[in-house]
Amino acid sequence: MRKALFGAIAVVVLSTTACKREVPSDIVQKTMKGALSSHAPATTSAMCGAKVRGLSNATITVKTRNPDNTGVVHVKGTPWLAPGTPPFCEGDVEYRYSFTSKTTGYKRKTTTTTWYLEHVKLLTVQTPGVKSVTADEAPDGDEE
Repeated sequence: MRKALFGAIAVVVLSTTACKREVPSDIVQKTMKGALSSHAPATTSAMCGAKVRGLSNATITVKTRNPDNTGVVHVKGTPWLAPGTPPFCEGDVEYRYSFTSKTTGYKRKTTTTTWYLEHVKLLTVQTPGVKSVTADEAPDGDEE
């Protein structure tokens, strides 16, 4: 009876803790910087008010993080490869991540989690002189 009760408790504990992963802040900053540099042109163009290829020297600050791997980041960066753009572009971007986990090893198990930036959406534009426009896209790029 004790073994069955212990086994049931172990299954419940493992099932509730193993599935809940939260994307680390450094992964959010690194992948958002990469996505906004070249993989999400609609978002950066809407943020800058002109057609740009991406942002260089972007500063990414995580504002909110939700347990379902969504959240909001504040972005400020310099537009590149576009004449007549403002000196910097700034705004808040919503993100959504997914992940896969792979466990390897026989005696010493190692779990590797790969994070994927699925979706970005421009929420607010804070660039001076630029109208607030929305941009909603799935960035193409590398996983982390």
